[in-house]
Amino acid sequence: MTKKTYVQLVPTQLKEGVGEPALLQASDAFQAHFVSKQRGVQKRVLLRGKHGGYADLVFFDSQEDAERIAAAEATSEHCLALFDLLKPPDPSLPDMGILSFEHLKTYE
Repeated sequence: MTKKTYVQLVPTQLKEGVGEPALLQASDAFQAHFVSKQRGVQKRVLLRGKHGGYADLVFFDSQEDAERIAAAEATSEHCLALFDLLKPPDPSLPDMGILSFEHLKTYE
């Protein structure tokens, strides 16, 4: 039986003047000092868009884990350092543009 997951895709853009090396450094620190210590995260993938932009693709054990971890991000210095490099999310979008998915079925 395949393990069920809860997946979030978080699209983002870098602020003006911020380069990819700074993003990678902050993302590595966020992963090492915050994400890797969180119960309920299966894996995290940082993506670069073909026509610009980036996205975090995060696989959680459950929606509850995703919500708990999102709340904890507000107190993480490494999370805040990463977010400081990114354009703020659009508050007019549902869930500020974060796309969330429940695992329905896996085909292998």
